Amino acid sequence: MKILASGMGWIDHTPGGLNRYFADYLKAMHELGHHVKGLMTAGGEGTTVPSYVHEVLDRQGKRGVAARSRAFQQSVRADLREGRPDIFNPHFALYAALVTRNLLPREVPIVTHFHGPWALEGQADVGSPTAVQQLKCRMKREVERLAYRRADHFIVLSSYFKQVLSSHYGISSDKIHIIPGAANEQVFRPAADREAVRASLGLKRTEKVLFCSRRLVRRMGLDRLITAMSQIRNEVPDVALYIAGDGVMREELEQLIRKRQLQDSVSLLGRLPGEELVAWFQAADYCIMPSVTLEGFGLVTVEALACGTPVLGTPYGGTQEILGRLSEELLFQDSAPEAIALKVVDVLNGACRVPSRAECREFVLENYTWQRAAQSVTALFHHAIEERKGRRSI
Repeated sequence: MKILASGMGWIDHTPGGLNRYFADYLKAMHELGHHVKGLMTAGGEGTTVPSYVHEVLDRQGKRGVAARSRAFQQSVRADLREGRPDIFNPHFALYAALVTRNLLPREVPIVTHFHGPWALEGQADVGSPTAVQQLKCRMKREVERLAYRRADHFIVLSSYFKQVLSSHYGISSDKIHIIPGAANEQVFRPAADREAVRASLGLKRTEKVLFCSRRLVRRMGLDRLITAMSQIRNEVPDVALYIAGDGVMREELEQLIRKRQLQDSVSLLGRLPGEELVAWFQAADYCIMPSVTLEGFGLVTVEALACGTPVLGTPYGGTQEILGRLSEELLFQDSAPEAIALKVVDVLNGACRVPSRAECREFVLENYTWQRAAQSVTALFHHAIEERKGRRSI
């Protein structure tokens, strides 16, 4: 099958859930035998990518939304001149909106991956948006509406995002298909020598390590997690929290750490390269997912579990769907600092049983592999192709 897919950025240039998913997804579909062409932009900075991925700014040397949009359209037209794809599979609303039905042959279905409400996420990330930010959110919403009304079918990673797509965008539920995300189990795997990994990261042998990998934005709940650390540290003195990621809240979180005198217990690691992220997942005693809203799946949840590390998280969205299947004991009562602290302290003190490291790994191998996801996507693509053929014959 010839698949033309469009993403947003590339994981090595711009870390994030969508870009991680897009990279691993393309690899899985390629390995399944499909002829895949993935379009994205890493700012034209010469990022090394697989042969089936095309950087649309490679020859443009331009920046800004307008330049990226023109380059993307030119890349789509160039690809269509080389031959008709069987499927157009966009993963990001802005670039999806640039591909009109007039640009694509009529027999080519559009199957859109919905990774989240672009406008709503932007609003939630900043908390109290300014007038300019509100205008940007409205513009994003219109772009989303334009892109989504052209799609034949949608893929979402969770029941929660199926509900969001249906209620906020008016998409019929029978067009929305749940195909969960996955972890690359060959990359995200338990360490052969976990103590050696911990030592390489400078961690003390007796230290209870909590790890969280999130963008530093409002909806991730990091301020609540840091606040909870005051109580956690009082009851478990040898605990430390390490937060990986970057974002607009970094300065605010640094101030919160100082205000609560947690400099010896909470560290902001910044953006981590892939290999180092895996090492932290392997080394941690527990990973934390404190998101307060719009958590559609959370690839880091299954990636941490694949490394054998139990994940504790808020009872919302994709986090609840993943962790609830494994053990309800992994879920906080809510997203309040008190609820986070209560669960973490109980787990660290052995007051409640959570799945073992082996059980966490096995759970991912049984439910969240890329082979399973790629096969499900392929089946949907075949259905969409046959469905559009049927429409043409009427």
